[in-house]
Amino acid sequence: MEVITNMYMEFYEKVEGLARAIGVTTSTVKKYYLLFEEYGYNFKRNQQGQLLFSQDDINLFKELIVLKNEKGMTVPKAVKEIIKDKVMTDTTDITDITATTEDITVISKHVTTVMSELDELKQLVKNQNEIIEKQQEDFKKQFLKQEAYIKDSLEQRDKTLITTLREVQESQKEMATSLSKDQAKKKWWQIWLD
Repeated sequence: MEVITNMYMEFYEKVEGLARAIGVTTSTVKKYYLLFEEYGYNFKRNQQGQLLFSQDDINLFKELIVLKNEKGMTVPKAVKEIIKDKVMTDTTDITDITATTEDITVISKHVTTVMSELDELKQLVKNQNEIIEKQQEDFKKQFLKQEAYIKDSLEQRDKTLITTLREVQESQKEMATSLSKDQAKKKWWQIWLD
């Protein structure tokens, strides 16, 4: 099933789809639409010139099928009867074209507005990304600064600990040396008394 839609969501059938919809052959559809056009009814065509039938057009053909089967009715008489109030004049076509042009103008304005808003949003996103990148860079610098501070503090602590340990060891050596000198000054029997 081949269905064509326009921007207002109207559905259009081609000749084959219309033939299926009303239960006749494509050659019968051709005979019918030529009669309609002969009596002044115009059907829409696409850019390639192919006929397009709206739901209203399909209903006309269904009405024709019913009316032509009445007693004393011929296909041409039925077509005349159906379209006497529905003939599309050239003025109507011009109005449709004007309305379509106005619709296109309105849509173009909306598209322009949307594109402008889209550009503004792109700029906003770009600005936000720049701010985020700057914040990340600042956080990275702060982190490296804190990391360097912690490293320096640990190195200073380690140096202080090593210096303190050496001083304690030196102090212990001096005390041991001093004790040993004191003991050497004592007589051998005084050592045992202590």
